[in-house]
Amino acid sequence: MKKVIILGSSGELGNYLSLKLSKSYDIIAVNRNDSKNYIDFSDRKSITKFLKKSKDTFGLINCYGIQKPIQNFAESDFEKWEKNIYVNFINYSFFLQNLINKNKSSLKKVISFSGGGVTFPRKNFSAYSVSKISLYKLNETLALEFEGKIDFNIIAPGVIKSKMIQEIADHGEVLGSEYKDALKTLSSGGQSKSKVLDICRLLLSRKSDGFTGRLIAAQWDNISLKNIHNIINDKNLFTLKRIDNKYFNEKE
Repeated sequence: MKKVIILGSSGELGNYLSLKLSKSYDIIAVNRNDSKNYIDFSDRKSITKFLKKSKDTFGLINCYGIQKPIQNFAESDFEKWEKNIYVNFINYSFFLQNLINKNKSSLKKVISFSGGGVTFPRKNFSAYSVSKISLYKLNETLALEFEGKIDFNIIAPGVIKSKMIQEIADHGEVLGSEYKDALKTLSSGGQSKSKVLDICRLLLSRKSDGFTGRLIAAQWDNISLKNIHNIINDKNLFTLKRIDNKYFNEKE
């Protein structure tokens, strides 16, 4: 079976994908609690050590990320703010560059996850939002640089019950509607993880080759093997663009 690395496999979504995809792929489930497949993304030595056994990797699914600090930008501890950018973006980019160079012939699919604050402004989450929008632009750029060789896509999974949602709830009423929404998600379980799984399966399939540089909203976007080749031909669909009423217009 083809080898697929899943980063952040101890989280709600990462664990779910690891279990479900293991029937079709050789899953390397990576998290900080596994001594065998361990990475600390705040430590490049830890990243380099893991990469030594990354040979013959076909796919990468990046579920890893940290959310804190959850606070107004001006009042945030800047060292913690900076750490978020390093862990979520800088050191992940270091990991990805090395993974690509070690698997030039085998690596075909890279999937990452978006977060709240990428497609809309979100106060009190500046570090997390900046790291995730940076990841989106990296994804979009690499899609061009490796066109026809590696597909890079990002999934917005929707609001799923997770440790991050619990962190928001723990901050209390000071977060206003974010706090209330977090409590609702913790109570209901949030949106469906199965839709995220379906899209991951689609993006890992060789039948989706050429579909790259996109941001897919798992809960809303209609995407399947039946229409993916039509979507491939529309280079602007499922991407972030500036509305200028000339090339890109508001939907009436």
